[in-house]
Amino acid sequence: MSTITATGTTFHDPLEELLSRTAERVDEIVNGIAIESYRLERYEENTTSRLAEAIISTLRNDPITVANLMLEVHIEEFRRAQEKNNGGDLYLSLVRNETLFAPISKGVLVQAKRRTSLLKSGESRRLGNQSKRMYRRSPGSSYIWIYENNGVVCTKAPQSSEPLLMFVADPISVGRLIADGLRCNRGDEDIGRDLSLPLHEGIIDVMRRLSLPLALDFEIKQT
Repeated sequence: MSTITATGTTFHDPLEELLSRTAERVDEIVNGIAIESYRLERYEENTTSRLAEAIISTLRNDPITVANLMLEVHIEEFRRAQEKNNGGDLYLSLVRNETLFAPISKGVLVQAKRRTSLLKSGESRRLGNQSKRMYRRSPGSSYIWIYENNGVVCTKAPQSSEPLLMFVADPISVGRLIADGLRCNRGDEDIGRDLSLPLHEGIIDVMRRLSLPLALDFEIKQT
């Protein structure tokens, strides 16, 4: 639980508690699915879909609320062919709708890889090409999720043509990526969903614009 100290008074910070709980819950879900998928040798797209469905199911059945704040989640999915146009296979929509100022909407692009896939001939070059396509859309908010035997490692998308990701210098967790995006420390407003549109229309609009097959939307609202 986070606290803030101001003028000698310590008080509870609901937003930080909500974000901390979100990161912890997401990581627990994601790592459990990733370990299961590694053992069963599932392909990346199957694992990513299962992760997304598990996150939505868990957070809807047991919503995260703190004080007057709540986290809402949503999922959209298109046919898999969409991935070929963009380089990514998952779009994260991160929205703050509880602030005193204008709502904030950011987006993150994700390409998922199994660790075992990265060992195959030609896969590094393929990842390099996918990363370049993501970078054309969002240079600062393109990430790789690596599905390991014990969970998921998240890192910035590489910029080399044949990246070597056997060692990730500054890894973060998926939960941390989402929480930081909701803190407005990560994410790209240029690829955020249009908040003037209804939720479903806004997500579908940005998915079509970015040619992405799967989207997860996280939105903080006031209750």
